[in-house]
Amino acid sequence: MSEEYRFKDRIKDIINGDVDYDKLRKAEKQGWIDRADTGFQLFLILFFLGFFIVMLIKYFL
Repeated sequence: MSEEYRFKDRIKDIINGDVDYDKLRKAEKQGWIDRADTGFQLFLILFFLGFFIVMLIKYFL
C-alpha cells in the first residue's frame, strides 16, 4: 500500500515539476538567499551604527 502511494505521489510530483533535483536546487538557492540576507543585514547594522557614532561626535564637537 505504501509503495503504491509513494509511486502515485512521485508521478504527481513529476507532473507538477517537483522532482527531487528541483527540490534540492530550490533548497540550495534558499540557502544562498539566507546567506545574502544575513550579510545585507550586517551591512545595514554597521552602516547605521557608524552613522549614529558620526552624528554623536558631530553633535558634541
